[in-house]
Amino acid sequence: MKRVAILLFFAVWTAQALPIIPLATTPDRGTYLEFVAARIASATEEVLVALSDLRLYAGDGATSPLVAALVAAAARGAEVRVLVDRRGDGPYREQQAAFAHLAERGVVVRWDDPQVTLHTKFLVVDRRWVVVGSTHWTASALTRSVQLDLAVEDEEVGAAFRSFFDLLWEGRIKASAHLPPPPWPRPAVVPLLDFPQGGLHAELIPRLIRQAQESVCAIIYRLGYYPAYGDSPSNRIVEELRAAASRGVAVSVLLEGGEGFPDLARDNQLAGAYLATGGAQVRFGAPETTLHAKCLIVDSQDVLISSANWSYASLVQNVEAGLAVLGAPALGLPLRHLFDELWDRARPLP
Repeated sequence: MKRVAILLFFAVWTAQALPIIPLATTPDRGTYLEFVAARIASATEEVLVALSDLRLYAGDGATSPLVAALVAAAARGAEVRVLVDRRGDGPYREQQAAFAHLAERGVVVRWDDPQVTLHTKFLVVDRRWVVVGSTHWTASALTRSVQLDLAVEDEEVGAAFRSFFDLLWEGRIKASAHLPPPPWPRPAVVPLLDFPQGGLHAELIPRLIRQAQESVCAIIYRLGYYPAYGDSPSNRIVEELRAAASRGVAVSVLLEGGEGFPDLARDNQLAGAYLATGGAQVRFGAPETTLHAKCLIVDSQDVLISSANWSYASLVQNVEAGLAVLGAPALGLPLRHLFDELWDRARPLP
């Protein structure tokens, strides 16, 4: 299959010209659910949704407002398309229920290629609103997790994500995307739309850490460090974090504890211990809450929020989507405040 080059949109960001809204979800704060349901309810032309997981539960489940909003948008005459990851061994019952419920009510639903992991969580509404981040549509994600997403209102950003969606919808996963060459203007917005082998997250994350002068704060669900594979993209991120700590930058990394998931717990404990030996501060999220966000905050002004974990699978094999906002303390400072709240409730490295 011929590879298609996509040059990503890159634009100067200002609070007036490009509204960017952080959506922080916790078990006691359903920010994403409320915002996204309302945004879909406002749609008049089109709703595009690409999700790693979409479930519908018997009775009044957690995802019901979102599913109902899609059905209502289609009933109003909006074009509604939903692309969902199809697990290699087949969908769960609740995933099949969501697919059937939407398809029977006028929503065009499609499974992605089961040979590829669609790990994205984004939607585009009326070609101008984009919501992207860590939140998939399950009860766990919406009610028992810490999630971070960004909502952006801009036609050019919407066009970039819409083009990405259409390629995924058509199964053209051998496309490629490129970051523009530096120097970059600041403030700025950078969509990170990664096909398999795309490498955008793997390129930008180490660069942002390398530029840190005062602080680096990271919230990561899965952090992979692979001693036997020195050139793995996530290893390069871990080494950049250690290097930042060694030059005096305050590096704080908050990881999911992985209770009930031995492989996840093992990976995060190994990576956390290696970071700690290099001078980074490491803590694990409270065990009663899943720390599912994927967020980087550098010097309280550069922010990256995404679906991508810092692991080999996410950085190399998966389809991922995120957004970096550079030179934006109006966004970075409140997110740093949220990080500090989570940090205070977290557990130290064992």
